[in-house]
Amino acid sequence: MDKVALVTGADTGIGWAIATRLQQDGYLLGFHTRNKESGPKKRYEEIAENGRAHWLVGDLSDRDIGERLVAETVQELGRIDVLVNNAGTTSAKPVLDLEVDDFDKLFSVDVRGAFLMSSAAAKRMRDGDGGVIVNITSVHEHIPRPGFAVYASAKAALGMLTRSFALELAKDDIRVTSVAPGAIATSRNEEADALSDQIPLGRPGDPAEVAGLVSFLVSDEAQYVSGTSIVIDGAMTQQVVADPAW
Repeated sequence: MDKVALVTGADTGIGWAIATRLQQDGYLLGFHTRNKESGPKKRYEEIAENGRAHWLVGDLSDRDIGERLVAETVQELGRIDVLVNNAGTTSAKPVLDLEVDDFDKLFSVDVRGAFLMSSAAAKRMRDGDGGVIVNITSVHEHIPRPGFAVYASAKAALGMLTRSFALELAKDDIRVTSVAPGAIATSRNEEADALSDQIPLGRPGDPAEVAGLVSFLVSDEAQYVSGTSIVIDGAMTQQVVADPAW
């Protein structure tokens, strides 16, 4: 029987790389995007040519998002074996300029949305053959960055959710990990190349490299990997580099 993977925020950057890699690995794909605009539609049409994908649409800040998207995935594709919580938003603002709305907007997607998706998926996995949940966080799960207090806090919270879910769901044969990318060259991260001199490997990462790590983590070869965060950043966080803007 074909396994099924649901990837949120699947139409751009790291999410697109993960979605296409898992489909290449043989998964039926739940392809989530926030809306049905032309860009996401074009990407979905690329990946749906062989009939092995289903397009899911929804705002991760909606309170019913987890139950709705997971139920639709199971209805259309038969089951759910893998969930990749990739969708997220960001915010850049000095700490003394932050307002409550800044926290509410970002945490509702990056933390609450991932929690709702994970809870709904885990209940289905528990009643089936187990499964794997991978949360895409950031190196800022572990280290702060000036101007990104809310973003870093949300990623740290998601990292703790990862470890908590892993601890409690191990008995149900559900593994939970997080992947913490550093500077990855995507359309949303225009400064990635500018950071090359701060990265020991001398270049930003490629989304396909993050996808390769996710591919390993959801595979049978990683059956003993759970409850941890794996940094993929070219060793950037193993040094202290001052931000000239601060």
